Amino acid sequence: MGIHVEITTSIIPGLNDDEECLREIAGKIREIGDIPWHVTQHYPDYKAFEVGLYPGRTPVETLENAWKIGKREGLNYVYAGNVPSHRYENTYCPTCGELLIRRLGFDVIDYKITRKKRCPRCGEEIPIVGSYLRG
Repeated sequence: MGIHVEITTSIIPGLNDDEECLREIAGKIREIGDIPWHVTQHYPDYKAFEVGLYPGRTPVETLENAWKIGKREGLNYVYAGNVPSHRYENTYCPTCGELLIRRLGFDVIDYKITRKKRCPRCGEEIPIVGSYLRG
């Protein structure tokens, strides 16, 4: 049994949402290995919001841009978080683009990865951890 690691970055407008910063984060993750990266919509804490520390919720377009940057930087598994039913909260095959795991928030709606941890369309090995495996 090994250790499974995923990295979550809360994308805060004006703090870490620029392309250079996101490319740097994605590049560091790629150097470590094939680690999933969750770029999460930031919701400001009510007291931080009151004193003007954060301008507000992260725009969805910013998360979509972060997702695209992660993919361009060579990350196989990038997810947009805190935006339920967004297409980027799902898992896709990094080789053929097949939708492998469809999610709605924390719920798995559909799961297509085979019992041998492969994409059913192209056969790519999918390094997934979970108990939803099918035949």
